[in-house]
Amino acid sequence: MENVQEYIESGILELYVAGTLSREESYEVYTMIQKHPEVKAYIKEIEHTVVNIAELSNKKGFVAYPFSKLMSAINGKETKVVPIRWVSYMGWAASVLLTVGIISLYTNNNELKENLTKQIASNEILDDQRANLQGEVIAKNIEINTKNEVIAFISSETTEKVNLNGQTVSPESYASIYWDKETNEMYVDLSGLPEAPEGKVYQLWSLTLNPLTPTSLGTLDGYNKGETFIKVSNNNKSEAFGITLEPAGGSASPTLEQLYTLGLTKVS
Repeated sequence: MENVQEYIESGILELYVAGTLSREESYEVYTMIQKHPEVKAYIKEIEHTVVNIAELSNKKGFVAYPFSKLMSAINGKETKVVPIRWVSYMGWAASVLLTVGIISLYTNNNELKENLTKQIASNEILDDQRANLQGEVIAKNIEINTKNEVIAFISSETTEKVNLNGQTVSPESYASIYWDKETNEMYVDLSGLPEAPEGKVYQLWSLTLNPLTPTSLGTLDGYNKGETFIKVSNNNKSEAFGITLEPAGGSASPTLEQLYTLGLTKVS
């Protein structure tokens, strides 16, 4: 038993853990591990100590402590330190190098994890930015296509422009209608109308004059949302168009006191 204790205290086991022994010396240690459980237990203690030192070194505020205090912090009690013989000094140096290597690996692993986490977060931000940019591009394309469609529509030979002039309630108001009688489609330009008061909405009417017969073409709700060009369908034989200000939801017949614009077509 005494020989085993001397073997443990010789420092060769630290060299074994550090991986600096020759093949023959490593085999000798391996044989001792198989024969003596206390040798195997001591090697596990060395490995456990090295790993815990690596973890302790990565904490904030870590400073160098005597080995006995490190062992105490790890095991939760005072631990006797086996005196190091000069003959095994190089073995302990190798053990220190092993510890430093594990510390470096532990630290680099944590840094790698942090960098990977940051990269993933950065990629997620980029994905969101790409999605937003793609959405903006799509929105712009829709806007451009709509403008191109409007330009082509109002410049067509089959499109009639009807100017609607301001009336008594709002003499400065004006509007324009572009009507394609072949397709029954119309675009209404409302840029000359004031903002509709809260709870009110503009309503478009198709009129025949003799006798005067109004037909609703619907409320122009889009204007309340910032749209100035609104597409409308009209299959009536319209002789005039008028725009009135009505309660939200529209009216069954026009409120003439709130007639903002009126204009005659070529049919009349």
